[in-house]
Amino acid sequence: KSLSEVTLEQRQLRETRHSRSILLASASTRRMDCVTFARTNSEHIRLVHRRRQCIKSQKFPHVRGQLMSAHATFSEQTILVADIGGTNARFCIWHADQKKEAHTWTSETSKHDSFDSCLQQLMSELQINSFDAACFAVAGVVANNSCTLTNIGWTVDADSVKSKYNIGKVKVINDFEAVGYGVFELDQSDILTLNDGDRKANGSIAILGPGTGLGEAFLTWDDNLNRYEVHPTEGSHADFAARGEIQHALSLWVEKQLEECEVEHVCSGPGLVRIYDFLRSQSSNTSPVLTPAEISMRANSGGCELCAQAVDIFLEILGAEAANLGLKCLATGGVYIAGGIPAKMKDSLSNGCLLKSFLRPGSKFCKLRGAFPLYVVLNPEVGILGSKAVALELL
Repeated sequence: KSLSEVTLEQRQLRETRHSRSILLASASTRRMDCVTFARTNSEHIRLVHRRRQCIKSQKFPHVRGQLMSAHATFSEQTILVADIGGTNARFCIWHADQKKEAHTWTSETSKHDSFDSCLQQLMSELQINSFDAACFAVAGVVANNSCTLTNIGWTVDADSVKSKYNIGKVKVINDFEAVGYGVFELDQSDILTLNDGDRKANGSIAILGPGTGLGEAFLTWDDNLNRYEVHPTEGSHADFAARGEIQHALSLWVEKQLEECEVEHVCSGPGLVRIYDFLRSQSSNTSPVLTPAEISMRANSGGCELCAQAVDIFLEILGAEAANLGLKCLATGGVYIAGGIPAKMKDSLSNGCLLKSFLRPGSKFCKLRGAFPLYVVLNPEVGILGSKAVALELL
């Protein structure tokens, strides 16, 4: 070949190699861009779920959905949540991108000798046995992701549940820790305001609620996390601080029966019955044995003076305990009364017994008590909503 022909072939070969190297470099860059984007997007999603940013309104710290903001990312994932008390175990199943639960299932705890038995029946009846995450809110002290419930013999243990069932991640929390997170998922229509007070942004929050037992918790603002942290307590098992002659007599009457008188003994469903039974014991009139629901219903209807008196004493005790908890954590962010009983006593709340006891006019710290906003949670789903928020964080 002539020198010019050889030179031309070498030039063409160099150009071909150069073009190929450009194409390979471009493809490599695109692959790196895709990997970088995927990693960045995944990290962003995890960050969004971890932070649970709190969006506060001027009057209420609770705005529905403020703890979570990237639900739609997990459209194919399913979570199981439960609120397990001394009387009922209520389960809900959600697809993570849906606001409304896909399934609900409730059973009386007395129908099962263990949590495992209850969970097996749930999965059998609904024909669902696989979940990406689960959060179980339980009425008792939680340690190492496990709890033996205070008022029933069940043990709910996360490791045991994971070993037996196809559930990706499991978290066990105190039932009032769930309520604490749940208040940020409420609409304003879910709240009854008894005292406007002077709410401080990021102020501590107190939460209590009578049901089968009495739950108590408080929340404090964490500047580093930019959100509230919930601190469950066992304050309901502290001694009952009686006020006045009738309450002191009640306290002594309970002590003779139980050898002690905790707040929970007189500020819960069974506590309402104890108050009523105490009044029966002091009365010459023959009165029937009644359940908490019957006492409340007869008090609301005006058909039973003894029932009305029992409810008034119950509300006075509840108001005093709400104030005590508010003072202990300086609840300038508000005091929330949840639980199954107060919402059912909405009509009785208007008589002022609870608020008067909360404010305690003439007391040394009446002005400070009056600065605490006082709310009653009307939505019975608040614990479930809080458990859902926690379960979504596990994804």
